[in-house]
Amino acid sequence: MKSKFIEKLIGRMELLDPKSVASIVAHLAREQGFLETVFNALDEGILVLASDHKTIYLNRAARELLGLPSGFGPGNSLRRYLPDPFWKSLAENDHIIDPQTAIHHDIEVAYPRRRLLQIYVTRLDEESSSRESSNLLIVRDVTEANRQAALTTESERLDAITNLAAGVAHEIGNPLNSLHIHLQLIDRELRHLETPGRDKLERHLKVCRDEITRLDQIVNQFLKAFRPTKPQLEPCQPNEILEQVLEVLAPEIANRDLLIEKDLPKGLPLILADRNQLKQAFFNIIRNGIHAMTKGGILHFHTELAANRILFTFRDTGGGIAPETLQRIFDPYFTTKREGSGLGLMIVERVIREHGGLLEVSSEQGRGTTFRIYLPVAEPRTRLLEG
Repeated sequence: MKSKFIEKLIGRMELLDPKSVASIVAHLAREQGFLETVFNALDEGILVLASDHKTIYLNRAARELLGLPSGFGPGNSLRRYLPDPFWKSLAENDHIIDPQTAIHHDIEVAYPRRRLLQIYVTRLDEESSSRESSNLLIVRDVTEANRQAALTTESERLDAITNLAAGVAHEIGNPLNSLHIHLQLIDRELRHLETPGRDKLERHLKVCRDEITRLDQIVNQFLKAFRPTKPQLEPCQPNEILEQVLEVLAPEIANRDLLIEKDLPKGLPLILADRNQLKQAFFNIIRNGIHAMTKGGILHFHTELAANRILFTFRDTGGGIAPETLQRIFDPYFTTKREGSGLGLMIVERVIREHGGLLEVSSEQGRGTTFRIYLPVAEPRTRLLEG
């Protein structure tokens, strides 16, 4: 109705006196200003595109979500700011898009920051056949919603595995104990026998004992990874925990001819942590770094206060991790090491999460891997205003 009104108005402009024209223009300007305020207040991006992908209208959120430059405005083409699969899909569905139909696309953008966007596209109802068709795009940031959904799914999956783990550990543990006891009895009886094949039997018996011990360790590691253990938090000195772990690993570091660089400033505030759990997490990360360097290398450790959190940085100069592998390093039983269990980094991720911390990892093939752990301080420092 409004479009028809404006078309009729334009056709009769010559019949209107200047005062009437000024009144109508002022009214339309106020209405446009009101709509601009409303659209710019929305969190969703709103864009109107012509058939040649040039922008007819866009709001503030659209600029921010798509990372459009400050000079981008009506008349500029949006083609280079969205991936080719989006435009290909838009062209394929052009014939079915009408004002009563909407299609949506999920795309990932890397600028200004990596996030997942959901774009709804529908055809605008043009009432004048002389005007070119245009599409309305509504852009939503679904990064956080997808992350929360993934966390919920992961939590439900881990709960199911935890219940299974408890049952499996119980069922396997009892036979293992029984086998271990009977192997001890066989060993005791074998010592009193004088038979030609005694040495051979003792070797076989040792293999059985070693394998049972290894299986018992696997079961225990499985339980540590999946069984929820609430950390017993207490004030701890961050550098002290790291130094204690390095002391334990010192012989292995020396045997591999690795250098250590430490930047551990004094006077850092305390953190609330379960000392043993945090040691286990640090141990797993550092040991991974050690194994990543086969012929010498450098292990770098750094701590600092960053916005009421202590940042622990662990960096090695190993071969790095491929991008497709980096996405899976926290998955259970995923490992690139011949003798690895694939549970170490999963334990790290769980420990840091239960401490209310944040874990980040970055890697560059041929140059090494960096782990960053942020843990909240026990008592945030208060900055006083000067008198």
